[in-house]
Amino acid sequence: MATIDWEGLLTVVWASALAGVGVTAAFGFAILGGNRAVELGREGRVGEAAVFAVVGAVGAAAVVAAIVFGIVTLAE
Repeated sequence: MATIDWEGLLTVVWASALAGVGVTAAFGFAILGGNRAVELGREGRVGEAAVFAVVGAVGAAAVVAAIVFGIVTLAE
């Protein structure tokens, strides 16, 4: 009969929950930032559009970083 590594299992559970929430939030920020940047840019509010463009870019970069981290982790 095999024994269960409860510490390892708990680590997998909290890490996957954190990654799921974190990547979902980052993707949400990417969508929000891109949408609001376009909307504000059309209204001529360039400064605010630039701020939201940065928010969208940071969110998109976080999602890409999470994907690359996952691929690198699986490749090891």
